Order: sequence, then structure tokens, then C-alpha cells
Amino acid sequence: MIRPTMMKCGAVVWMFLAVPMLAEVIAVPGDSGTIQGALDAAQPGDVVEVATGTYFEKVVFPRSGTLGQPIVLRAGDGAQVVLDGTGVGGENMVLIESRSHVQLIGFEIRNNLAVTDGSGVRIVGAASGVEIRNNSIHEIRGENAMGITVYGTETAPIEDLVIQGNEIFDCEPAPSEALTLNGNVTDFEVSGNFVHDVDNIGIDFIGGETDIQPNPALVARNGVVRGNTVLRANSIYEGGYAGGIYVDGGRDILIENNRVGESDLGIEIGAENAGLVTTGIVVRNNVLHHNERAGIVFGGYEAAVGRANGNSFTGNTLFANNTVGENGTGTHFVGGGIGEIWVQFAADNVVSGNIVFAGPENVFVGSFDAGSSLNNAFDYNLYFGSENVSEGEFSHNGTGFVGLPDWQSGTGLDSNSLAADPLLVDPTSSDWQLGSGSPAIDRGDPSYVVSPGESDFGGGSRVAGGRIDIGAEEVDVVLFADGFETGDLSAW
Repeated sequence: MIRPTMMKCGAVVWMFLAVPMLAEVIAVPGDSGTIQGALDAAQPGDVVEVATGTYFEKVVFPRSGTLGQPIVLRAGDGAQVVLDGTGVGGENMVLIESRSHVQLIGFEIRNNLAVTDGSGVRIVGAASGVEIRNNSIHEIRGENAMGITVYGTETAPIEDLVIQGNEIFDCEPAPSEALTLNGNVTDFEVSGNFVHDVDNIGIDFIGGETDIQPNPALVARNGVVRGNTVLRANSIYEGGYAGGIYVDGGRDILIENNRVGESDLGIEIGAENAGLVTTGIVVRNNVLHHNERAGIVFGGYEAAVGRANGNSFTGNTLFANNTVGENGTGTHFVGGGIGEIWVQFAADNVVSGNIVFAGPENVFVGSFDAGSSLNNAFDYNLYFGSENVSEGEFSHNGTGFVGLPDWQSGTGLDSNSLAADPLLVDPTSSDWQLGSGSPAIDRGDPSYVVSPGESDFGGGSRVAGGRIDIGAEEVDVVLFADGFETGDLSAW
């Protein structure tokens, strides 16, 4: 099949001889033309390439691409392209409404101001094959002023979605989220994003909000959340309980190799809507540090809401969370912290192979509601802290314990766990590796089976010796010709 080839620049269209069908490059020069005008002209397979400049526009994808021939809106090679909403009407800087096979790559998106419900990028309806990559989104201001929002509102899903390599910061999503997938969204990847300095939840995966998706069974599901960094996701309301990464009613999601710090909560797995059960969530090989109330949280927050059942938390490193302490001495809010791990209304979850390194408050596990924690298994964990580990605090269904032996004998949990210094190399400089001679080496669950493609937090092998290490980092092993092996590479 042939069609005329066109070189498009601004409002000028040049026609050449018919050639075999190829994708067009529609150039948007920095000194003239508009992004929306070029995007309106784009057909499946076309690339809208934008030159350096500041464009005072809000744009809408007017049509879909096709499988193998997406419509691509991207910054030109080396171009610094700013999409600026100053003085421009509309709630969303970029809107993708029931459009499939489209891509947005390499923009700085800023100044969506006085928002009452809007986003830097909003994807809504039903869609397939949408990619949002390598954008910087900031100065989204107001209420529900979000960075990237995906709302699966239809009976057909938003599927095969990629959100990768974006930075979202200085936004005001409260009472919503900076990056959220809500409702009928499936088969997604959220990876390599940097979310920081936002006034509520960092990254969220939601089900059960019937104003978004009337069918409560159609929840965010079947996704991968990998290699993201979330810092300073702190809520401005109700005392501060924002999760850096939060699953609220979603299911069957892998959360691995992420770092969450200085937020209200590190990673939270829960369900705010009654009747929903968040299940099938795998939280592995993450680092949770210096979060204000807790590092890992799971369960419904009270008896009347949903539950988190049948999830797993393995191979994570928790370091010096609960920074506000019992008296609320942190700078963000007034009110006490919880501990490194907070168990709410939850059942049949597994907590195994984690380093739990408490800060000065010396609280390892908090489960404060009678009857809330049912058949949750703890084992092969390592507990230590900046204070005397023998005086570290645990609680289970409202009953308190002091020290690991008391916790073990009183609950029957953590029978293969230990209290010892993990010898982290330099956690104050974000080096979470295990030092030579760490008691965490080869002390994880001997029956642990590494999943295809699984790596430790730093991207290395998840099992390098005969048995998995405790914590998010695995010590490398070198096998010498004489058959001896070592994890100490300091001399090499």
C-alpha cells in the first residue's frame, strides 16, 4: 500500500511523490506552531517531535494509534521541551481519554495551577498500549492536583500500560495521590519513577471506589511496581498517614526493588472500602527507611473496612522508621509513630527474611487491636536497632512483648529469626549492603524459591550462596579454583 509522503511543519503541508507507507515525523519548531495542531494531524504510526521551547498549552490526544503503529508525542533529541499551563484553561495538562497505542515521552510539564481535580497527565476510560516515559511533572497546585492519574472507568480495561522513568514533585495531590492507578486497570508496569515532595500518597493502586469504577471487582491488578524511589510523601490532613507506595484494594501486584524514605508510611497494603480484600501482593527486596510512622503496614485500618489477606513481605530492609516516636517529635505532624512493621486487620500474610533495624524508639512490630492479626506468619527475620535489641518492643493483637525471646515464646512466631547486628555497610549514606561476616548472610528461609527475573535491591543475584540472605541486598559470592567461596570482595 502507498500514500503520499508529507513533511509537516506548523500549518504548512508539503506533498511529495507516492512511496511505500512509512511513519511521518511531524516537526513542531520552537518558534512557531503548536503541539496540539501537530497532534491533531498525526495518524497511526506518526511521531510528533517537538523542538526546544516553552509551549503554553494543554493538549489532548484526538485519536488512537494501532498495535505496532502508535502515535508518539516526544521531545526531539536533546530538546528541552516545556509544556506550561500558566494562564491556560482546563484541568489536565495532557489528556488521554479512551485512546490506545499512544506515547508521551520526554516533556517537562508544569504550572497546572488552581486545580480542583486535575493532573499533569490523565488517562481515563478504556485503553491499551499507553506509554508515559521520562517526563518531569511539577508545580501541579490546588486540591486533587495530581501528577499522573489513570482511571479505568469502563467495563473494558486500561491495559498494557507503561509508566516509566518519570519524575513527579512539588505537587499537591491531597486528598488524592501523586501517581495513581484506580479502577479497571490491568497488566501494567510502573517502574523507575521518582516521586518526591508531595502532600499525600506517592504511588497508589486502588480498587473499590465506585465513583471511578462502578464494578468493585474491577480493581488495579496484575501489575509490576519496580525500581521506583519515593521520598517525602507526607499527608497534610488527619495527622499524616500517607504511604509512599500504597495498594488500596488492588490485587496480584509485584512490588520490588523500590526505595521509600521520609514519608509518613513506607509501603502500605490495605483496603479502605468495606468488603474488599487486597490479596496476592508480593512486597520483596525493597528498602524502607526513615519513614515517620512505620516502614511496612498491612491490613484494613479498622474493623469496619476491608482487609489485606494472603500477601507476602520478603527480603526487605527496614531501617530507622518511626522517626516521630511516641511523643510526635518529628517536624511534620503532632502524634506518635508506630514501629518498623504495623499489622492492622489482616490474615494469612507472610513476613519473612526481612532486616528490621529499629531507630531510637526501639519498636519492631505493632499490632494493637485485639483479634486483628490472624494467622500472619513471621519467620527468618533479623531484628536489631540503635538501642538495646533485648529491650525492643513487639505487640500482637494488643499484647506487648519485650525482646525477641519473649515475642517468640509468647506468640510462636519468628522461631527461626535472630536478634543481631546485620552489619550494614553504610545505611546513613544509603548503602544497604551486608558487610563481611554479617549474620544475615545465608540465613533466610532455606526453602525460598527465586522467581524468574528476580534480583536483589541493587540488581544483583537474589541468591548468590547456598541460601538466600536476609534483607534486600545479597552478598556476592566468588568461587575459587580450590572450591572455597567468599562473600568478602574488599581485597579484590
